[in-house]
Amino acid sequence: MLIETRAAIAQSTTPPTRSRRKVAVKLSRKINLVLATILMTAGVTLGTAQISEAKPSTIPCAYGHFCGVDGYGHSFDVSKCGVMVPIGLSGPGEFFNNQTPGTRAWWYGADGGSSGFADSGQHGYLDWTPVWWVKPC
Repeated sequence: MLIETRAAIAQSTTPPTRSRRKVAVKLSRKINLVLATILMTAGVTLGTAQISEAKPSTIPCAYGHFCGVDGYGHSFDVSKCGVMVPIGLSGPGEFFNNQTPGTRAWWYGADGGSSGFADSGQHGYLDWTPVWWVKPC
């Protein structure tokens, strides 16, 4: 009876919706945070998001904006200075800081601590998994 019920449930499930995928990404980030905490408690050092060597940007990004995309096609495009925005990206991806000269875009981890920045005009690649927030200017 139990096996038949599970089989019936498995057959009746629908494909994941956008909200289910968001929950899965949030859960994945929480799991990563817990694992990182466990590893750091055990004395293992983890690196922060690192910028790779930059190539010309392939991200469409309006002048005055800071934009990014991950390998799953999720993206952000922000321009309001001084406002931290949750981005919801995960895995390897790229960014382009197309803000006005002299401005700097910042990214932050789950704890709200800064984990990196990009000066205006800078394009690069990084792992978005530890990045939860961005703030242009």
